[in-house]
Amino acid sequence: MTTGLVRDDETHYPQRLKLWEEFNTCWLAALQKQKSATQDMLSSGQRPQPPQSLIDYDTLEKMGTQLIKNCDTMEKHGLVDYQMGVWEEEIVASKSSPVRPPLPALSL
Repeated sequence: MTTGLVRDDETHYPQRLKLWEEFNTCWLAALQKQKSATQDMLSSGQRPQPPQSLIDYDTLEKMGTQLIKNCDTMEKHGLVDYQMGVWEEEIVASKSSPVRPPLPALSL
């Protein structure tokens, strides 16, 4: 039996697009939030205040590894790096982009 995410059923197409867009947007938003919190910590020298926290490095690595494994499984169904499916390259690139300390403000 094939699940609804890999069958070509036109009636469910808009719902599937929305599901994948939300899935990918959540990944990207979580990683952007992590990056912003890290940049804030570097610029202020203070750790985030509860309830905010940083995802530790090992957890980020495990998340990335699991995402890649999931994408390898879904790829045979054409659900990777397309409009309908996981935006693997964009998410992995977002996860691995370096966090740079903020540049000092220029005075004119």
